[in-house]
Amino acid sequence: MKIKFLLMLTCITFTLLGCNQAATDKPDKNEEVKEENLDPTKLLPIGTVVKLSKMDKSVMIYGYNQIQVSTNKQFDYIAVPYPEGNISPDYNVFFNRNLIEEVLHNGYVTDEDKKIRHVADREENTY
Repeated sequence: MKIKFLLMLTCITFTLLGCNQAATDKPDKNEEVKEENLDPTKLLPIGTVVKLSKMDKSVMIYGYNQIQVSTNKQFDYIAVPYPEGNISPDYNVFFNRNLIEEVLHNGYVTDEDKKIRHVADREENTY
């Protein structure tokens, strides 16, 4: 009796583990779109880490087409030091795409993100 119970328990365990593995192998509908080589002359996705000219520290982009309150000027991006992240508003970095020397890490790219960046780039070119 004990052997039958252990055998059944073992079969159920392996069946459940197999089902769990099969479920994790399926691609998620919201899964990240294939990583692409991004053009730094176009807007980059949120989360992208870049190296800027004349700056030792790399930064992570967290916003587009931002107005710096103290100067009332619009910039292509607002970023924070990487890897520290948001320290305080005093550490926000406002910059334009022409200052990007190198893209160190692509941010999260989805179809929705691509659409928003495309529209923002189009609007930028109408000024």
